[in-house]
Order: sequence, then structure tokens, then C-alpha cells
Amino acid sequence: MLVFYLSLTPVAIDVEGFDNSDKVGHFFSYFILMSWFVQLYQRSRHLLLLIMFVMMGVLIELLQGQTSYRLFEYADIAANGLGAVCAWLLAKTVYSSLLVELEKKLNRA
Repeated sequence: MLVFYLSLTPVAIDVEGFDNSDKVGHFFSYFILMSWFVQLYQRSRHLLLLIMFVMMGVLIELLQGQTSYRLFEYADIAANGLGAVCAWLLAKTVYSSLLVELEKKLNRA
């Protein structure tokens, strides 16, 4: 919900003096979302999650294009998708069980 809100609110977040800062924000938003959900779901669901997050990024851009205060940008779709794909690729490693292992260590402490 936060990604939808921040993507569709009239006030865009931009970092002064840093070109394409919004692309970095798009990348990390989708990287974090995908990273979180690969921690929660079995590997057999990861491809479906990837497809859903890529579709979500496209949908949000289409919705932005329908507003008078935000712009549709293919580069945003690419940044969204790249963030999700990077997290998906990392999920094929031990990264997908990072939170479970952290919880185990915290419970032992």
C-alpha cells in the first residue's frame, strides 16, 4: 500500500542534486518488496511473485499516466522490474532464508 501511495500521491519524492534519484527509489522499492515476500513464500511461488510485482509496476505507471500531476515513464518500469528481478535472483541463494536464520539466532540468544 505504501508503494501505491507514494507512487500516486501528487508530491513526488526527489533528491536535489542527484540525477535519476527516483529511478534508484523505484529499484529499491521493488527490491525490498520482492526480498520481503521471497522470505515469506516457498521457492515454488517466487516466479509468480516476480510476475506480480512486475505487473504491479506497470499498473502503477499506467495509473500515473492518467493523472495530471505524475508521468508515465518506461524507465520507471525498467527500474521497478530490475529491482524485483535482482531480489528474485538473490532468492535462489541462502538469501531467501535470511530472516528465518536471523529469527533462529535471536531465539537462541
